[in-house]
Amino acid sequence: MTLRQSHFVEPVPLVIAREHRLLEGVDMAFEHTRGSAAQLDGLLRGELDLVVTAMDNLFEWTRAGADVRLIAQVERTTPLRLVARSGFGDISALSRCRFAVDSATSGFSLVAKAIFSEAGIEVMEIEVGGVRARMEALLAGSADATLLGPPFDVLAEQAGAAVLLDLGDQFPALPGQGLVSRTEITKSPELSDYLRSLATATRVAAEIPDTEGVALMKRSGFGPAASAHWDARPGRLDVNPVGLEFLTEIRRDLGFLRGDTLRALHDTEPLKTAQGLPESCATMRTER
Repeated sequence: MTLRQSHFVEPVPLVIAREHRLLEGVDMAFEHTRGSAAQLDGLLRGELDLVVTAMDNLFEWTRAGADVRLIAQVERTTPLRLVARSGFGDISALSRCRFAVDSATSGFSLVAKAIFSEAGIEVMEIEVGGVRARMEALLAGSADATLLGPPFDVLAEQAGAAVLLDLGDQFPALPGQGLVSRTEITKSPELSDYLRSLATATRVAAEIPDTEGVALMKRSGFGPAASAHWDARPGRLDVNPVGLEFLTEIRRDLGFLRGDTLRALHDTEPLKTAQGLPESCATMRTER
């Protein structure tokens, strides 16, 4: 069985797995996506098995009927920055601006809502798609501001956009993207093989000097954002429960929390099986 994965950009463990030929014998097909709506559609249609996406998306996806589980964390954090067209000097200047999002009800747009709520301003959200589409909307002038991650934040800045806020500084508990699986395949040997390759790649990455890691990211197409992408690599694939609670609390504070919490949608078994860990050991690692 070929497992089909969708992602916005390749996370570091996948880049390392390719570089070190750790995917040989692992039956995978990869595709880039332009938005989380396409990822959800692929999962619902059975055309995708795995997606790398913002963990918060699971809240709305399960309400939409997707039977999915969060099975791993492939970024330590998501190096997002709030970027605006030149002329917007600070966050307060964004009042009533056109703010480009992937989805207005899930993902990192909820973090943006929290920022604007704290600043006491309202914006007009426009759904344009994933990170590349948001950068294009910003540079084309059809959006005034958005959240961008590497390499698109750097590309926008080089084109004259202004960086107003680094979300990592504002929200240190913000988790990176997760690996989400259709529940139907969580016990499959193919998924175990893939997770084992990613876990090995994560350990390999820990032994690579930063200069070599950044150079690899540059060769892999991340250009001036290579350092930021490398810095976001996970130390392990276990999902950090602090990040899950952070996202759940943001939803609760904004009045968007309905249905299951992220902890309820997190399945630790696939990763434990892939790593060959006894349950008690894997549980201790996850909760550290």
